[in-house]
Amino acid sequence: MNILKKVQRDVPSRLGVCRRRGEAAFTMVEIALSIAIVAFAMVAIIGVLPTGFQVQRDNREETIINQDGTYLLEAIRSGGLGLDQLTNFVERITISNRLNRYIGARRPATGREIPLINGHFIVGMLSVPTYQVVGTDRRGRAQLVTNEVTAMMRSISGSASQRFQAEQFRDNSFTYLVTSTITPYVPFSTNIYARERNFAATNRFEMAHNVMSNLYDVRLHFRWPVNEFGGGDRVEYRVGRKEKVFRTLVSGRLIQTNGFPFFRATNTSLTNLYHFQSSTYSPPVIVR
Repeated sequence: MNILKKVQRDVPSRLGVCRRRGEAAFTMVEIALSIAIVAFAMVAIIGVLPTGFQVQRDNREETIINQDGTYLLEAIRSGGLGLDQLTNFVERITISNRLNRYIGARRPATGREIPLINGHFIVGMLSVPTYQVVGTDRRGRAQLVTNEVTAMMRSISGSASQRFQAEQFRDNSFTYLVTSTITPYVPFSTNIYARERNFAATNRFEMAHNVMSNLYDVRLHFRWPVNEFGGGDRVEYRVGRKEKVFRTLVSGRLIQTNGFPFFRATNTSLTNLYHFQSSTYSPPVIVR
């Protein structure tokens, strides 16, 4: 009897505990609302992730361009000849004007392309001046051509994932187009000869001649991303909207060289190479 009475006393208390626990639990409606709120927050977070990844990618590419631009600008300014590691990153260099079109390629596909065998050729082709005298006409006047120098390159700096060297993985590396523009620095307008003839008798005129002979404006215009299409010596590029320009002044003499002893003089695809010598200066130009 005592056991039965004890069980009867415990049953209501247990039922009350269960009842109280049932009243404190979440309902199905509350659970559904919680899941909806969490799902809404997750959708917002997932929607922001692509923007974050794109910003991170843009910053990484901008950092690579800053480092590579400084490196190439210094290589051209110093007339570097021993930068043979550039052969791993320069795919193609094109020099075109109204008379000829020269192409230097890492892996020449035709006989018309110049193999980029060392840093001497790469820096020499990137240092080709924009305005070049190619001869004289029948009246003895100088004939000028405007060179457009463009190089298709892969990232020199950056992480290992951006510097694929194996041929089957090179398409995954970061690529860009760089246009080199080298022009003599002109400190005054050429119309000054007609307006102020007394200027020619001053020392400033001689100083201007020296500056024009030994000071150059060097600009590197980077554009990316790059999509390559075509083949052989008719490769074309489709370039994105991102761009950046590096610019500096180089004092010294721009020396013209050639491809010897790497090529024969009869090689029709050979182009003249140029290198800066910062310790050598040219005599003043003579304007007639």
